[in-house]
Amino acid sequence: MGSSDKHKAYAALGVVSFFWGTTWFVSKLTVQYLPALQLTAIRNIIAGLLLIIYFMRSEIKLPSAKEFGYLFLSGFLLIACSNGLTTIAIKFIPSFLGALISCLSPFVFVLANFIFFKEKTNARAILGLVIGFSGIALLLTSFRQEMSDPNFALGIALSLLAVITWPMGTLLTLNNKFSLSPYQSLGWQALFGGIILAISSYATGQYIPIASIPNQAWVGCFYLIIAGSILSFLCYMYALQKLPLSLVTIYVYVNPLVALSLGILLLDEKVNGSIVLGACITLLGIYIVKKFSKKNLAKSS
Repeated sequence: MGSSDKHKAYAALGVVSFFWGTTWFVSKLTVQYLPALQLTAIRNIIAGLLLIIYFMRSEIKLPSAKEFGYLFLSGFLLIACSNGLTTIAIKFIPSFLGALISCLSPFVFVLANFIFFKEKTNARAILGLVIGFSGIALLLTSFRQEMSDPNFALGIALSLLAVITWPMGTLLTLNNKFSLSPYQSLGWQALFGGIILAISSYATGQYIPIASIPNQAWVGCFYLIIAGSILSFLCYMYALQKLPLSLVTIYVYVNPLVALSLGILLLDEKVNGSIVLGACITLLGIYIVKKFSKKNLAKSS
């Protein structure tokens, strides 16, 4: 890889690490003006259409009927469930806590491989699991008072459920190779997930008329579409092609730190020594699991 490509790859990784972290903060702000289901519906429908239209310029091809089915199901799991649930959750919990919980997906991969596929797990990876869950437990003890609020507890539960649906959708995608480019596949997944979210938003009454959406919500929507759903993901794909996987996955550790910093500085979110220690212990556990479960996680990171 030439020097220019290397610099571009590092720049792309920087974009992913920073901007994906900011999406938690922006989502937290935007759900104050727009229902979470409607926000994620608008975000993913527009992002999906833009990706499909743009990449169809070089590959005018539609998915097969079978691929449509898999793309719909993966869109349901990755977008409607994971993205939708986390967006609802951060209305009730600090944005950095949602970001940190979302990083636990490697734990789910390891546990799923052990439970469903009887795959042996490295003893050090098990130690990482124990450390990571201990960090989360310490974090939650710092919110003992907040946990008595049903909405806060619901936010935690939805975040944990989203952690489960993301690996399920990822495994579905990995085990079904599509004839489309990964960029077009992403577009279809986002579009299908967004449509499911839009239907859910309307069916549950969690929406406001388009004409009544305030400007603050539109600003947040377009930031999430451009920075979160298009720019960051394209940079992530580029970085994966140019840099070692072990380096690219550094974004997992940077995202919650960005979310934590923005939450403290701009949202006045609660922070104390136990929270910082719990976050550090959790990230250490994630590092150990990823390091000693490369066989399990290489394709899913």
